Amino acid sequence: MARFDQHQRFDTQLRFDEGGGVASFIKLKPNKTMNKFKLELQKKTVQEKLALGATHTTSMTGNTNYPVASRVPTDAQLATAQSELDTANAEVDAAEVVWKQKIQVRDAKEEVWDAVITSRAGFCEALTPNDLAALASTGFPLRGAPTPIGDLVAPTNLVAAASDHEGEVELSCKTVAGASSYEWQCKVHQDAGTWTAIKTSTTRRITVTGLTPGTMYAFRVRAIGSAGPGPWSDEATRRAP
Repeated sequence: MARFDQHQRFDTQLRFDEGGGVASFIKLKPNKTMNKFKLELQKKTVQEKLALGATHTTSMTGNTNYPVASRVPTDAQLATAQSELDTANAEVDAAEVVWKQKIQVRDAKEEVWDAVITSRAGFCEALTPNDLAALASTGFPLRGAPTPIGDLVAPTNLVAAASDHEGEVELSCKTVAGASSYEWQCKVHQDAGTWTAIKTSTTRRITVTGLTPGTMYAFRVRAIGSAGPGPWSDEATRRAP
């Protein structure tokens, strides 16, 4: 679907087919640079865009400066775009709630599985503690001779998920081999300021508290081992609930 560029306005070469829907919008030829409005749509969240659309719709009601019959796109097309984006955004929010619930169920099942497998491994080793052939037949991996870990790698799969509590975000990453702890940092997203230390943990999951609701944050983490810290992970962003 073609879209407006916020830095352009268009002359009468704009055309709509007979269907009149937003999907039928055709951008033909830009006229000149638009320099009065400061839309900055690329910086806005979907919720901020919906608020802007609602404000514009209200402001245009009864606005004789722009006759209804000559408006491009039409009021109906604007209303359709606003409604469809609002619906799609609500569906994403609902899906995120379900996703978080499924993650919690999965994590609980994982803890049970870990306990069962650990108990079974303990049983096998207690029954044949020194019989390596018997232990190998269980399908569980055996410990080998220790080898140097070397330089740590950057943590991967850093995920920032909104918590059920205001001002809290849950962070997690994949386990880094050889890591004894993890160092976590955050900053306001797109802020050129320095990173702020959150905490150092011995686990790959933490909950960040005390965040400002509605603010978009960037997060990163690095692993720390016997040879010192490794490189930082890629950033993950999340708006604090």
